Parts: sequence; structure tokens; C-alpha cells
Amino acid sequence: MYHQEGSADIGGVMSQNSMVNPDFYTWNKVFLHYCDGSSFGGGRVEPYVSTHGGKPAKMWFRGRQNFNAMIHFLKTEFTMGDATEVILSGGSAGGLGVFYNLDHLATLLPDGVRLTGFPDAGFFLDAKNSSGEYQYRQNFIAADPVWNVTGSGGTNLGCLSAYKGEEWKCLMAPYIAPYIKTPIFVMNSAYDAWQMTNVLVAQCIPSPRNPCTAQQNMSLLAFHAQFLSDVAVVTAGKPQNGVYVDTCYVHEQNVNYCSGQTSMPNCVGWSPLESGSTKWGYSTSVEVSDGRHLTPQQAFGAYYRGDRVASSAIDQYRFFDNPSCQYLGHPAVQSVPERTNTMVLSV
Repeated sequence: MYHQEGSADIGGVMSQNSMVNPDFYTWNKVFLHYCDGSSFGGGRVEPYVSTHGGKPAKMWFRGRQNFNAMIHFLKTEFTMGDATEVILSGGSAGGLGVFYNLDHLATLLPDGVRLTGFPDAGFFLDAKNSSGEYQYRQNFIAADPVWNVTGSGGTNLGCLSAYKGEEWKCLMAPYIAPYIKTPIFVMNSAYDAWQMTNVLVAQCIPSPRNPCTAQQNMSLLAFHAQFLSDVAVVTAGKPQNGVYVDTCYVHEQNVNYCSGQTSMPNCVGWSPLESGSTKWGYSTSVEVSDGRHLTPQQAFGAYYRGDRVASSAIDQYRFFDNPSCQYLGHPAVQSVPERTNTMVLSV
């Protein structure tokens, strides 16, 4: 299992605790630091010249080369070349990196390896903000000349071929997803807490003590509707894929390492047993078509074992009203000791 993020990882799908992570606690896990901000996609040959502290500085963007080097190192030094099953996961920008690199990783592994993608909170929408402007896409359009992701083929090649002249679209998951050939299970809240602030630029997040206006609620509901519409491309005509979409106000759900934050529920919900879930009062679950209520952990584990019902977990709740993740506007418990149940190899 290979998880890519920006900080050390604790818990969730990386946990070695059989109660928290019953399906994968015996797996080998490696934590990959992407460092350059381009989700393991950058391919700039020469450094970007900038300044730091008033002095000239050079910034290197070689994320895809770093990714290739790490996979080679793991294959040759840590017997990854003998692996029969590999899961490439990541959260937030690391989740976006799964969309960029999943099919590419398939070309680096031996024939016959079962490879599965598991991006968490990386399905960033190309959506209008609350002022009616496509502000968020401009971040990618402006950054790509610096990163050189699309110019160097550092994202999905099928997407790049389809969007000639609009290659920037292949930096955003909704446009990439239809072209991914490797099985993938996308986990994301339709009210992703980070996207509420940075994509929608929501003026209000409803909580028991903080109701929003009718107009603000309509904006949130419109984002929810677009999310469900856009994420449908993941499974359209692809029965090997799966999705877990809840309506919890949360960002990242398959890890627990950053659940100590107080500004919003971050890295919360994989299992009710984890400290982040306890802290925010979340026991996140989504009802699937046969009546089961599945946590993120249960849904992905069942999907991986071939449970087709679990592969389509779309929350029936529409508006911050899933009782398993009632957002109070503040932590439910002010201080919960973090559990450290995982072994991390950083390369």
C-alpha cells in the first residue's frame, strides 16, 4: 500500500490496528512525501528561479521523476517487485496525485499485479464560486507553466490526448476520471470542508448554532448537486470502479494524522474508533442499496473484496443532515489523545 501526502501519516487505511483497519492492517505500507506541491506530476527540467528571504532561490519541480525513482527504489530495495497487490492512495493533493499517476504506476509494475487506486478528498470540482466565477481553475492554469505537469506528460496521458488545447483540464480530477483504465475507488465528501472554503468560497457553513440564509443554502446545495453529477463519471460504464460520497462536513476520511486541527474536521471518519472521529463526534456511515450502513473503512474493504453493492455508496442525505456526522461548528470533545498505530516508511 502506497500513500502519498504532505505530512507523516497516522491511522486510517495505514493503521496496523486490526480493529481500526481490519482489511489491511497486515499490509506493508510506505508513505511518500511529494514535497513540490504538484501532486507528483511536475516535470520541469530547469529550476524555477525565485527569491527566499530577499535572496535568489531555485525551486525544483520534478514530482513525476521523484515518483519514478521512489517506485524503482521500493522495487529493488524493499521487494515491491514481488508484490501481487498494490493500492495507491493519497489524501487531498495526494489524492489528486492518484488521478495523475495511477495508470502510469501500472506501467512500472510487473504484469499481473493487482493495482487499485484509492484517492481521498482529491476530487476537486471545476465549479463556480459563490460569486459565479470559475476562480479555482485559475490556480491550476497559472501554476502549470511553473510545474510543467501537462507539458511533460505528468498526468493521465489519455486525458491529455483528449483535451488538446485545453490541457489544464487534466490537472483536475473530474476531467481525468473518465480516462483512467486502472480500477479506482473514489472517496470524497460532497461538502468537502476544504472545497467549501477554497472552491465554492462559501459564505456560511450551517451548524446548530449558525444557520445560513436561504440564498447561502441554495449555493451549498448547488455545489452538492454538481458534485454528484461530476463524480458519476467514475463509475459510468466502469463496473470495476467504486465511489464513497457522503454529506459530512469533512476533508479527508481514510487517514487520522491531521485530526488534531480545530478549525474543521480534517482526517476524520475512517472508523468511529479513531481519535479524530471521537473528537468531532463523527461515526460516519452511508447507507447502500441493500440497507447496510457502511463506514469509509467498511465500504472500501468490502469493495476491495468484490462487493458490488458497497462499490456505490452515495449518501441519501442532501444537506449536512447525516446523523452519523452532525457538524456542531466545533469539536464535540476538546482534547482526545492521538493514537499512533501505524508504521510509516518515508522515502
